[in-house]
Amino acid sequence: MKQAIVMIHGMGEQVPMETLMSFAEVVWATDTELIDAHRPDSSTGGARTTNAIWFKPDKHSRSYELRRLATESLPARGSTHFYEFYWAHLMEGTTFEHFRAWLKDLLWRSPSRVPEGLGLAWVMLWLTTIAAATFFVLSLIPSDGKTWYSAVLGGIASLSVGGFISTFLLKYFGDVARYVKASPPNVARRQEIREKGVQLLESLMGIKPDGTTIPPEYDRVVVVGHSLGTIVAYDILTHCFARLNTRMTAAKEQPELAKMEDLIRRVIGVETSSGEEPKPQEVDINAFQAQQALCRAELNAQGNPWIVSDFISLGSPLAHAEFLLAYDKADLRKLQERRVLPTCPPTLEYDATGKKRHISYRTTSGVDAPRVPHHAALFAFTRWTNIYSRHKAILWGISSPVRSANSSTWL
Repeated sequence: MKQAIVMIHGMGEQVPMETLMSFAEVVWATDTELIDAHRPDSSTGGARTTNAIWFKPDKHSRSYELRRLATESLPARGSTHFYEFYWAHLMEGTTFEHFRAWLKDLLWRSPSRVPEGLGLAWVMLWLTTIAAATFFVLSLIPSDGKTWYSAVLGGIASLSVGGFISTFLLKYFGDVARYVKASPPNVARRQEIREKGVQLLESLMGIKPDGTTIPPEYDRVVVVGHSLGTIVAYDILTHCFARLNTRMTAAKEQPELAKMEDLIRRVIGVETSSGEEPKPQEVDINAFQAQQALCRAELNAQGNPWIVSDFISLGSPLAHAEFLLAYDKADLRKLQERRVLPTCPPTLEYDATGKKRHISYRTTSGVDAPRVPHHAALFAFTRWTNIYSRHKAILWGISSPVRSANSSTWL
């Protein structure tokens, strides 16, 4: 069997395949730990210095601009196929009105709604806006012949700000403004991006457009997102899993799901099957991710086609979800509890029949009936790894830990 890696690019005027080729070069072609020096180069037959990558037609993305990148087989497993989910062309036509609406939301909020660590950036945004407005007003004041330079300088400053907005902010942060804000002008774009992303994942999982399934080409799918692409990936995974969570063709024992639910109960400090005293426990990431893999294998054995084993976020702005996806921190928590925004580990809900909290529910009556994971339980089966670099006041990057210091929940 083979594995598929789906790369989702970030904001800006991205070129098709550019992000994917750079990523594949780093994680495969030039990784010295993966280069087999005893194996001859596939092109020249001489000594090998890099691993080979072949460009092949991409039958899943339905785009002639894209190709899949195929690797050689590694010992004990098949090859890896790299795919790119390209969405930049769906964000064409961003105007200042799109950006202005988002900027207004960022500015017109009380300091209590500004996330921790972004206070300085928020203040600087205000100062920059005030300075730009001041220069613009000065440029409109008639000159008395003595202070002509103030009007000239104001005009130059206004033109500079305008050029900066049109050539930088709209091309880069315009994508953020349009994607994260669900205003009427943006809804169609958001829908199309998510719909095409879900179609790609379902195709890789062997799900045909009519909903029927065929044996998948891959034994697992890994989704990698960069920058704004991590939010796009998060949304695609959320909606895709919600379409598939009830697909179960065989009712079997579910010991791994039961272990996962017990593990989550211990992590957040609620009742366990062994009757232990409820208190939060530090999560063992390795043990948790090992259990996620076991749960996915069990889910597949029950006939569910979900084979997305990993979600890897690189430089993700999801660390600021309360700023980007919700009104404030309280609203973010409410959206998580109501299963609008999936968390890792998934949200538990109380089952009055068994007197315990679960990430699953019964489709038929009876304590022994099989359980189905709820639509926001995808991170019980998909591992989430967040790779970030620390930033200072968002000036040197937007990534941070997705898990807060006082919480065991990611996002």
